[in-house]
Amino acid sequence: MGAQYRAFKHYEPSEAAAIIFAVVFGILLVAHLWQSVRAKIYYLWPLLLATVLECAGYILREYTIHHRTEKPPSVIGQVFIIIAPACLAAALYMIVERIILQVGTIYSSLRPSWITPIFVGFDLVSIGLQSIGATLLFNNEDSLDELKKARKILIAGLLIQLIAFAVFLILTGLFDRKAARGSPGKMRFVRPLMTAFYVTGALVMIRSIYRAIEFITVNFNVLPPTGYFFNVEWAYYVLDALPIA
Repeated sequence: MGAQYRAFKHYEPSEAAAIIFAVVFGILLVAHLWQSVRAKIYYLWPLLLATVLECAGYILREYTIHHRTEKPPSVIGQVFIIIAPACLAAALYMIVERIILQVGTIYSSLRPSWITPIFVGFDLVSIGLQSIGATLLFNNEDSLDELKKARKILIAGLLIQLIAFAVFLILTGLFDRKAARGSPGKMRFVRPLMTAFYVTGALVMIRSIYRAIEFITVNFNVLPPTGYFFNVEWAYYVLDALPIA
């Protein structure tokens, strides 16, 4: 019979940080929802979903701090926080697709109609693998074989998201360069949106690289597993929560 489940074996979590980010993502959710309804931009539903998942994830994290032996809230909260950025990436794909349609498809190396099925398709695969991997990882803490299997699945999901998003950033940069030369007037109009895309994209990349390194460097040959990023909380907020907020 396995040992009783207990969350936060590696460090004492900050309740204040969990509450702050639950509130921050709650405020962002209300703001995004108001903007979407007011401007009738309903295709941004992945952004709303990402914010819901982040908010719920940190609410469950705060709950788990006081109920450390309850496995479901702990596991679900971790899964929500891990998969939320993939939903944010899907929103960025849809935004760029509409920018290309507005500025001119002749400047894009990829047809706008292909962006959603290709990149959101990779995103869905990534979300599925990350969900499965994270669930196995945090749900089987006493089995080294299951932990190693979970890590492989989770890393595969993170790498798919990372590579697909990196390719998308390159294609978007090429489009931006061509359109700035061929249609400078239209590009000036969408430049603030493109700048926001680049900033958000860079932050998503930072977070994805951090998560990939975190799970690649974990030592699953011992119980409980050890690894620098896996055993500290500061990186959790500085390299995950803060960039996504």
